[in-house]
Formats: sequence, structure tokens, C-alpha cells
Amino acid sequence: MKKKKSFNLRSYTSFSLVIATIIMSWSGFILFFAPPGRIANWTGWKLMLFTKAEWQAFHTIFSFMFFILFIIHLFFVNWKAFLTYFRSRIRKGLNRKRELFAAVGISLIFFAGTLGSWIPFGTVMNFGETVKEGWDKKYDSPEIAHMEEFTLVRLATIFRGVSSNDLFTTLRDSSIVISGKNARLKRIAADNGVTPARLYEILTRKYPPDEGVYKHEAPAGIGKMTINMIASRLGKDPSSLILIIRENGVSAGAESTMKSIAGQLGISPHDLYSLLAED
Repeated sequence: MKKKKSFNLRSYTSFSLVIATIIMSWSGFILFFAPPGRIANWTGWKLMLFTKAEWQAFHTIFSFMFFILFIIHLFFVNWKAFLTYFRSRIRKGLNRKRELFAAVGISLIFFAGTLGSWIPFGTVMNFGETVKEGWDKKYDSPEIAHMEEFTLVRLATIFRGVSSNDLFTTLRDSSIVISGKNARLKRIAADNGVTPARLYEILTRKYPPDEGVYKHEAPAGIGKMTINMIASRLGKDPSSLILIIRENGVSAGAESTMKSIAGQLGISPHDLYSLLAED
């Protein structure tokens, strides 16, 4: 009778590391080109059957898996061999100094280059930002940041003279199944196989939004918006917004972005918008 082979931990970790590396790399590549979350979540963007949030989950979980497998590979499978090699190098001296220094040096260059946006590291990241900005031309963003997280009760506040019951009835009349008025748009959309943008479209066909209300809510993609763009949304003069910012100790211009100004103030772009939107 042929003896049954025992489970080989070395082979298991090797195969698993290869699989984890492939999925980590592929998901990272997809996320590099994926639309910003405000567009992906609002429009229900998918690639290869998966949403951006699911690709992010794959990337995160398989990164943890890779790290755990690395620990197993080093400390449980190859620890004796590694320790023996390490001790022999200490006794005999390291004969691969150039390779070690090259590995450390190149890694430090990549690290510093990424932080400092050196060429070509900064070029790669700028290209990614350009690709993401291109999604704005293809898809519509929500009028308000993270509107897919709104409940019908919260959403009713941006319509003049409309209650959450009115929104509930309108969606129900459009064959949309809703568990209750406190259900979030993204949950309602997922339950009905549509996107949050589609639900909002159904509602705005009957109830035009009150611009006087929602302009005081931080818009989607606020970090990249300039003072000129914010002033246009709020119906204010750019110079008045610049004055508010300068009174808080930061110098800004009409083309300064909300993200850069907020960073200097030590607050979020959303908090900065609330400050500028005050009457």
C-alpha cells in the first residue's frame, strides 16, 4: 500500500506566497487606475465583477496574508537554515556586501523619491491623478460628498418642502424596495440592483434640489477644488473667502486648492468648507 504523503508546509507557503503576490499586485494595479471613491461609490463602478471597495478589500486582506505567510516562511519553515546562514556570515564575514548595499540603497532611493515626488516617482503618481481626473468627464459626481451614505431622512433636507415620506413613496412607486426611511442610499441601491446615482435621478425628476440648502454641504471632490470654484458654488466673491483664510493665518490665492489650504490650517477640507460657507 502506497504511503500517504504528509502535508508539506514549505510547499504550501511557497504556493500561497505566489498567489498572494499576484492578487496584491493585480489589485494594486487596478486601484491605481480606478476612479475616485466619490465616483465609484455613486455610480456603482465595477471592473471584472468587483466594485472599488471590494478591490480595496482584496488588496488589504491579501497584504495581511502575505505578511503572515512571510512570518511562517521565515520562522517556521526556514528558520534553522536562516539562522545557520546568519551565524556563518558573522563568523566568515559577509561576502555579498555590494548586493546588500545595493538593495538597501535602491530601497532608500525609492522611499525618498516617493516622499519627495522625484522623477520618475512623482511622474508616475501624477499620471495616476490625471487618469483619476479623467473619470470626472465620464461620470457624474454627487452634488454632496458621500451622498450615498445619506438616509432618506437626511436626503429630504436638501429638497424644499419635501419629507422623507415623500421620498419613500416616490421610490416605492418606481418599484424600488426599501426597508425603511433610515436605510442608506447605497444599501437601497444594492438591494435593488441599481446605483445611488439612479435613485437620486428618480427623486430629482420629481423634486428639484434646493440649491440654497445643498450649497452649504461640502461637495464631492472638495480637496481638488480651488477658491474660485468654491466661491462660485457659494455665490460669494473669491476675495472675501481669501480674506477669511488669511484671518486664520494662512496665505492663499484664487487658484489655491482646498486640500493645500486645509493642510496648512491643520483641518480637513470639509471643515474648511464649513468655515467658508458661514454667512
